[in-house]
This record gives sequence, C-alpha cells and structure tokens, in this order.
Amino acid sequence: MRVIRSVQHWCRRTLSVQACRSDNLHSIICRQIRSAGPMSVAEYMKLAMHHPVYGYYKKSEVVGPGGDFITSPEISQVFGELLGVWIVNEWMNLNKNAPFDIVEFGPGSGALIATILKTLCKFPTGSSLFRRLHLIERSDYLRQKQETVIYPLLKTLHLKPEVKWHSSIDDVPRGCSTYYLAHEFLDALPVHRFQLVDGKWREVFVNAVNPVNPNELGDQLSFFVSRSLTMACETYLPLAGDLSGKNCVEVCPEAGAIVQKLAARIAADGGAALVIDYGHCGEKGDTLRAFKNHQLHDPLRDPGEADITADVDFAFLHRSIEATKEQVIVHGPVSQAYFLVHMGILMRVKALVEKAKCEEDKKSLIAATEMLIASRHMGKRFKFMAICPGRGDREKQHIPAGFHPTWEGAET
Repeated sequence: MRVIRSVQHWCRRTLSVQACRSDNLHSIICRQIRSAGPMSVAEYMKLAMHHPVYGYYKKSEVVGPGGDFITSPEISQVFGELLGVWIVNEWMNLNKNAPFDIVEFGPGSGALIATILKTLCKFPTGSSLFRRLHLIERSDYLRQKQETVIYPLLKTLHLKPEVKWHSSIDDVPRGCSTYYLAHEFLDALPVHRFQLVDGKWREVFVNAVNPVNPNELGDQLSFFVSRSLTMACETYLPLAGDLSGKNCVEVCPEAGAIVQKLAARIAADGGAALVIDYGHCGEKGDTLRAFKNHQLHDPLRDPGEADITADVDFAFLHRSIEATKEQVIVHGPVSQAYFLVHMGILMRVKALVEKAKCEEDKKSLIAATEMLIASRHMGKRFKFMAICPGRGDREKQHIPAGFHPTWEGAET
C-alpha cells in the first residue's frame, strides 16, 4: 500500500505540474513543495530535466558550442571512429557472420552515431550485416535533430538499416546480437541523495524557503535533510556499498536497473555494451552539480535552464550486474585515456596530422586529442566499462579491445 500511495502522490504532483503552463519551472516547483511538501532530489531532477513544457531537454540547444556542455564526439571525430572500430572488433571476435543491431542511449546531437556509421562502412562485411539502429531518446526536439543527421548520412553511405527511436530500453526488441553504447547518459539520471546526521543516515530533499535577502522576490530552493527514515532511505541506501568514512552518498536506481537489463540481454542474445561517463569507483559521495553556458552552476537555481548531473558510481553498476547472476563479464572501468590509447588514438591522430593541409588543422587535431586523453582534462575523469557475454570458455577468456592489461604501471 505504501508503494501505491507513493505512485498516486507522484501522479497528482506530476499532473498538477503539467497543468501550470503559464509560469516558469522554478515557481511551479515551489508551489508543488508548498502544497505537497519537500520533494526528493531524484524527483527534482526529473522535473528539471524532463518537465513536458519547461524541462531542460525541451531547450533547442543543449549540446555543443551553443549549449551548456560539449561531449567527446564533438571534440574529435577520432573518438567516434575508435568506438566504431571497437564494435566491429567485438563483432568479429564473437559474432562474425551474424547479423547485429546497434543501440545508442541518448544520442544527443547525433555526432557519435554518425561517426560510427562512417567507420562501419570501412568494413564491408560488417556494414552489410548491420540490421537495425535503435536510438533511445525522450526529447522530441533531439529526435528531430538526430533525424536530420542520420537519414542523409545513411543515404550517402548506401547503408539501409532499419532506424527506430524509443523512449526506453524496454521498447527495443530482443533476439539479435546487439551492441549498446551509453555515452554520457547515466550521469543525467535522477539520484537519491543521503546524508549522515548525528550518526544516522537520512534522505536529502529539496525544499522551498523564503529568501534570506529581503530584496529578492519569491521563494528559494534549498536542500533539506529528512528527520526520519524514508522509503527511499530503507530501499536504496543499502545499495550504496561501504558507507564507512562517508557523510554523503548518491544512489541512482535507474542506472542500476539499466545495466541489469543490458546484462540480461547480452547473456541471452550476445553482443556487448560500452558504458562511458565521468565517474568514480565508489569513493565519492557529493557530486551533484549543474552546468549552464559551459560553467558550473547551482543545481537549485534556474531549474530547466541548466544541465543537472551527478558522477556515475561504477562500483554500484558492477554490484548491480553481479546481483543478476547473468552469464556476463564486466571489464573495467578504465580511464578514457587508457581505453583510447589502447585503441590506437595516437597512431590515428598522427596519420591525420600528417595529412593535414595547414598548420592550424594540425594544432586543432593535437589540441582535441589532448582534451580527450590528458589527465587534467577528460582523460582521467571519464571511465569506460564493458559488459560482455560470458556463457562459454571462449567468451570468458575474451578481453575486449581497450581493456587489455598491457599498459604496465599505468593508471586505469
């Protein structure tokens, strides 16, 4: 009954939020809090990112120079090329001559999948057996943007896979060897936040308070720690792993559920998954933040106008997969620098630099590569994790490209 009441409460709150179309999201959220009480951080993130009218993903531009963040595929084409090579390599090692599908979570601008499609065409056998492309995207605007990139490209490349858009992995058909890509997808999923107060773990909520400064108008949003145990605290806190030495943790149940579904699909149908995101291995706890115009931004200010994100806990993902008991093997996480160097980024960039026609192009290629692999940029913060089938001896002994332990003494 507690679950039913919780769902009914969420439905009432969501429906009433959708009805308020003449206001901004900040005031809508404040009104909901005033009428229904503080909301969890996870619920706040859902509204800020996916409100049907004012949500962040309703904005016309979120990725790229005109948006709030730039991803690796926008920085360098080589990133997408190497991921395309990774898919082909895994297919040739484990599923050669079998048809395969590709699924990308949150394709954004479409830059990554576009480069992967171009790379597939350099392997005629693989491209001829590429059957379906599934794109998991909730934003109608981004779907339209992806269509304008993908359909003309497929025509140019003479590729004819079936292309489908879905709102959830649950809508993607099963039964075929499939390669899944989740690049900077899990970090945007809602997290529940918990804090240690007087020796007891409690859930953190978002509350509406009167402004401290009398010159400021309206309510302000602030974090509020529950005084008692909540259902989320009892349900999700045990999933956070070792809590010793910590005073704040974040749990993303949706991310755990997604990798569990991927494990079940890969164990049954073959293929592999590559999860790429900035994150950690369980050592961090307070990572919630926002970005607006490429700058750090208070996540409680301007909801719907900033990208709210939290680091991915790869140790939690690993535990979630292990809990399924599926016949899969998890590789990594390794750092982005480790993966890309093992995949040959330095050789590829060297070849491109040698072909570059002007000094400016050479400098741009080198600068983009440094951004991807340097520790002070994205090289160390971003992690790669692979989920591969482990049903027989051959699959169990296979180590996917980019994860071979051959870089002696290097940090992974």
